[in-house]
Amino acid sequence: MVMLANDNWYVSRDDFLTGERLADTRHEWVDGVVYNMAGASRRHIDVVGGLIERLRPIARALGCFVGSNDLMVETADACYYPDVIVTCEPSDDDYVERRPCFIVEVLSPSTKRQDRHEKRDAYCALDSMRDYWIVDTDRYMIEVWHRHDDGPWNGRHFSGDEPLPPTCLGPSPTITDIVGLPPS
Repeated sequence: MVMLANDNWYVSRDDFLTGERLADTRHEWVDGVVYNMAGASRRHIDVVGGLIERLRPIARALGCFVGSNDLMVETADACYYPDVIVTCEPSDDDYVERRPCFIVEVLSPSTKRQDRHEKRDAYCALDSMRDYWIVDTDRYMIEVWHRHDDGPWNGRHFSGDEPLPPTCLGPSPTITDIVGLPPS
């Protein structure tokens, strides 16, 4: 993330959301500060596309929606563009999702800290959320955070061909399906 504004410049959430619909490039908003969105690597785009390709038929069969990084998620103190979003709730806004049940972020060097801490905390605070995955394509590993009903969040790392736990959509693809095979 690259900061657009200096620390003394505050943008309200409403002004940000209005401006973002008119913007030529995407931005994220955190506690009144607006950040530019960085581009993604080919590997990152491939993993995101593969996940959407695998999850979309399952979601549609259940009456759910799978979106990509062009759909914003609004949390208590931020507006982010996650890599993959799943919701099974009707939406009142075609540009902003407020009730996702499953979010995936694919790590990149510039977003690791935010994805593992800031975004995880913000996403997991949403009542509708049940699953948050952080995909590390360099280490062929997925950090899976899951919540049963209104219980506590539990996190675990998966690697190799370990079966991934079910999500709000049911059975999950394997790690190899998501990130491919590590180089030999």
